[in-house]
Amino acid sequence: MKKPEVHFDVSVGLKRVLGRELITDDEVAILEMVKNSFDAGAKDVHLYFDSERILVVDDGSGMDEDDLRNKWLFVAYSAKRAANAEDFRDKAASRGYLAGSKGIGRFSSDRLGQVLTLQTRPRGKAAQAHRLEIDWSKFEQDDRQHFETIPVDYEAIEKFSLPPELKELEARLSNGTIIEITNLRKVWDRDDLVSLKATLSKLINPFGNEVDEFSIEITAPAERDADNAAKRKAERSNEEVSSRDIVNGKVGNFIFSALQDKTTFITVKIEDGRIRSQLTDRGEVIYEITEPNPYTKLEGAGFYCELYYLNQSAKVTFARRIGLPSVQFGSVFLFRNGFRVYPVGEADFDWFGYDRRKQQGYSRFLGSREIIGRVDVNGPDEEFQEASSRNQGLIDTPSVRELKQCFMEHCLKRLEKYVVPVSWADSADATAEDLSRLLTDPGRARVAEVVAKLIDNDDVELLRYSQRLIGILNERSERFEASLSSLRSIAEKTDDRKFLDGLANAERRFEELKKAEAEARKVADQQRAATFRATERAEKAEARAEIDRRRANFLEGAVSLDVQKVLNLHHQVTIYSVELNQQIENLMQDTRGKKSISRDELVSALEQISMLNRRIESATKFAMMANFDLDSGMVETDLPSFIEEYINKISVLSGTKRTRVKVSNDHSGMQARFNPMDISIVVENLISNAKKANAREVAFEISGKDSKAVLMSVTDNGDGLSRDTDPKRIFEMGYTTGPTGSGLGLYHVRQVLGEMNGSIELDEDHEGRGMTFKIVIAPRRK
Repeated sequence: MKKPEVHFDVSVGLKRVLGRELITDDEVAILEMVKNSFDAGAKDVHLYFDSERILVVDDGSGMDEDDLRNKWLFVAYSAKRAANAEDFRDKAASRGYLAGSKGIGRFSSDRLGQVLTLQTRPRGKAAQAHRLEIDWSKFEQDDRQHFETIPVDYEAIEKFSLPPELKELEARLSNGTIIEITNLRKVWDRDDLVSLKATLSKLINPFGNEVDEFSIEITAPAERDADNAAKRKAERSNEEVSSRDIVNGKVGNFIFSALQDKTTFITVKIEDGRIRSQLTDRGEVIYEITEPNPYTKLEGAGFYCELYYLNQSAKVTFARRIGLPSVQFGSVFLFRNGFRVYPVGEADFDWFGYDRRKQQGYSRFLGSREIIGRVDVNGPDEEFQEASSRNQGLIDTPSVRELKQCFMEHCLKRLEKYVVPVSWADSADATAEDLSRLLTDPGRARVAEVVAKLIDNDDVELLRYSQRLIGILNERSERFEASLSSLRSIAEKTDDRKFLDGLANAERRFEELKKAEAEARKVADQQRAATFRATERAEKAEARAEIDRRRANFLEGAVSLDVQKVLNLHHQVTIYSVELNQQIENLMQDTRGKKSISRDELVSALEQISMLNRRIESATKFAMMANFDLDSGMVETDLPSFIEEYINKISVLSGTKRTRVKVSNDHSGMQARFNPMDISIVVENLISNAKKANAREVAFEISGKDSKAVLMSVTDNGDGLSRDTDPKRIFEMGYTTGPTGSGLGLYHVRQVLGEMNGSIELDEDHEGRGMTFKIVIAPRRK
């Protein structure tokens, strides 16, 4: 006996489940319809809002009557799934990937309004246009009714019909689909539209416009007056109007290039069985490496990550361009097949787990407040399937777990291993818009150490590195000796024989210099001791008391020198003189047997000699004026006050009738340990440059509100930079365009400041004659 067959029956209540109960957010409903346009091969999507209706207009492949009856009206049927992909792609200008595949996005309109009117026309000159009208309320009268018994109005039409505001669009729309939603469940006000525009800007891959030729435009006639008012306000303030303040117009994809010159970012992609990573800091490629890919599920999935560290400068730029703080915009967004997976990246949705990890090490890890970026992946539903609720990210699969692991290990942690020891080690670097603080020897040493640790693995191949930041340090740098190991590792990894030979020569010169300095100190100590013993008995108590009283006043005026000062001066000058002679001997040895020498090699040697000569100058100048131990060369005192007093009591004397030197100090005070001769070199070099530029005045302005850093601007009213001078190169050793300059002064300034954990940069916002330098000094705490 044959068993009776039973089967499912579908109630009209399914519409409610797939519509308002599944799509619980108005913006998500709009996103679903935009995704359908994308998958239909549309290049342009136009969204129209007024108090009575919403329109979604696209120029995609459109549909014929058979498509409407057998696909669009077939619940949960998707022409995008693998079994139907070939048929769908024939109709939809093949993009190679699709945004949706469940066949339920059409019900999202129920969330927005009661009545849906659809107009569509496929490609082809003789193609017929079609119109459907669906009243969703008819599906809500009796849940016992069968879904297929509710009639849908259909008719063939001659052409598309759009509101008067979109007549120009109507005239050029030959194919595509128009969805009109009326009897709205709410009226969209300005705040709603601004929020929607921000969400749409994150919907498309940030480089989607260029790759997919896909754009979205919003028209909301009621908001035009407010848009114009926002534009006028920005013009009056001489500012760029924020996209967040404007409703009407194209939705701008957030292009990360706005941040690339402001901060550090890493790009990671998987291809041909390897992971390729490149880290860039403020426009400078720090390293590019490749290594085996351990993530088998991601092979062929087009994995790509672009991750940015948001320093203070980048956060300011972001807020100005986007119109809201980065923390409100979101963090790391996930794109599947070119479309955003919602809500991954939202502030309260820690899908990748970096905020949970941040809580375990606040000062060691990066969280959502410090990073922004995107992860791209392409693949079938079986591997990377979006949850049906549309607000839970991707369903957990082995491929998704590998995606998360790859992001954590090869993207986030790699960025951390650079940012924490390089950028976070220098608090002032957070506000620097350029590499000025890293171009110092301490900064370059930190970069070299990070790269050396990264490549300390046989599987990692170093393809390139920044030769601007990674190179042999100045031999007088306190980080020189420690940096040799890192630099040697990098040279050996790249099999750079020239680099290795340069390191060997630098190390040899350094050892000779240390030996010469030790011998000079020994001789100077012996001479000073003998002289002091011979004269000590001849000093009178009253004279000594008077000298001690005067010495108690820091930077007191010139007085009769006591014997100790003379001896200290002799001691220090002897040491520098021996070092200077050693540098000359090194140059003679390096050039022995050569018929010619390159300019770079000569300038490098002369720079060392010039710096030692400047230190001798500073030592003799200070010996007459300052109360500090010339033997050690260090003082511990209030740095801003010291700079002010030095300029007032020493530099002002070096001024002329033609060039006036002045200083102001608004800093609250900061105790620091430093070498006063370093301050002398910085100040005197800047004054010297101003004089050469025919400046009539040089003004030093010292400021700062805390005890962490000293800010100083140095402004002159001279001739400024010549037209053929490259502002980006003025701190390079030997760079000069003037007839009398050596190209060493500003290089010495930057090097000396670098040893003090400071930096200098040219103020590009300076107006009028002359130029302004901005200096930051944040001495490391001992």
